[in-house]
Amino acid sequence: MPHRTLLTPGQIWTPKDRQVSPRKIVEVLKSNIEFEVINSGLEKIQCNHYVFRKWIKTTQAYLAQADENRLSPTLELAQKLFTLRKSVRMSQLTLSKALNISRSAVAALETGRTGDLQKYLPKIAEIFDVPVNFFLDGLSAKPVKRLISSDEDILINLYRALTPEKKINAQKYMERQRNT
Repeated sequence: MPHRTLLTPGQIWTPKDRQVSPRKIVEVLKSNIEFEVINSGLEKIQCNHYVFRKWIKTTQAYLAQADENRLSPTLELAQKLFTLRKSVRMSQLTLSKALNISRSAVAALETGRTGDLQKYLPKIAEIFDVPVNFFLDGLSAKPVKRLISSDEDILINLYRALTPEKKINAQKYMERQRNT
């Protein structure tokens, strides 16, 4: 496996030796990977990224399958934050000042590169005037206004159809384009 392969939830890594059980990534956290050993009956297991990658290399595991439709909880929260911020036409810099963090920290929150989003949820909910449950279960008693053009709506729908890895790449691309 090339070192740059992005590990994402839903991936199933199958060792070359069929005697060794495949592993399915359940969650990619800040410093750990949570996975299931398929057909073992074991609970979810966590290890750091290095250990998981070493297992892949040692067992000569290959990416057998990836569940492209499943977003990790971290990415789901990140996507909701990004969409909500964009819907009210707020910049990352403005949000960073309201949260008292750097703009790059907001970018990391919005792309799921950090698992720190949950600790900011009460303040974010207050800033956008939505209940915390909007982020946790997607249900909200208050309607969220979406002031977007038809072009923006098309882009949002195209973005939602992307895999988590491609969403991160698209966000990075758009950030670079904005800054040029």
